[in-house]
Amino acid sequence: MIRFVLMMMIGMVVNASEGMTRQLVADLSSDQVSITTDFTGQNLLLFGAVSNVPATSDIDKSSDIIVILTGPTLPVASRMKERVSGIWINTQTVQWKNAPSFYHILSSRPLAQILSDETLQALQIGYKNLNLKSKNQTDEIENLDIWQDSLARNMTAQNLWQVDENAVSIIRNALFRAPVSLPANITPGDYEVRILDVRNGQLIAEDSREITVQKAGLGAFIYQLAHEYSVFYGIFAVAFAIAAGWVASVAFRRN
Repeated sequence: MIRFVLMMMIGMVVNASEGMTRQLVADLSSDQVSITTDFTGQNLLLFGAVSNVPATSDIDKSSDIIVILTGPTLPVASRMKERVSGIWINTQTVQWKNAPSFYHILSSRPLAQILSDETLQALQIGYKNLNLKSKNQTDEIENLDIWQDSLARNMTAQNLWQVDENAVSIIRNALFRAPVSLPANITPGDYEVRILDVRNGQLIAEDSREITVQKAGLGAFIYQLAHEYSVFYGIFAVAFAIAAGWVASVAFRRN
């Protein structure tokens, strides 16, 4: 709450400064997210202010804000299934090496009304403009759009890729706010938050923030053990399974 009030004051100061170069400032209610064993997701608030340029026409009265949240990249596979001899099997696979594990876009209006397709491509906004690459760069992917659409559908179904238009609220052409929702299945790592100020189809200013997502508590210990000491983790998992099976057999034998 205190940070939001401070940002409101900053916005008022910026608005009062005539003739200044257009500015954009933004912040988050929290830039740290801890994943515990009972983690079910987390909601954050993005807020900020833009400097107010005197309007010369109805078109120039307000800005548009676009927010892009991008998570760490992970190797992701897209597979095509076909029916062969009555059985559905994977016949083609594309391994994406730079697909973001999380990709959410928030905007004050539909993107098509804010920027042209050429500008969206230049600013790398939208999953079709991410310049996705296959794991083996020598492979030429036929029907690239179909594969990208398939990847987007799968990631959207998991709530990892989303486009939420009209999610950014702009107040008095100076202050803005947007809810940031992180689902329970997010990947630990550093998340980039880009905030774009657009006026009349042109990028006026840009700011960026980072969100650090990390495991905490018992989940962090197990995660670190599994990734950094995989051999010991495997031995422990096998031993635990044997012990659990033995305890269960003794308990049922007594009954």
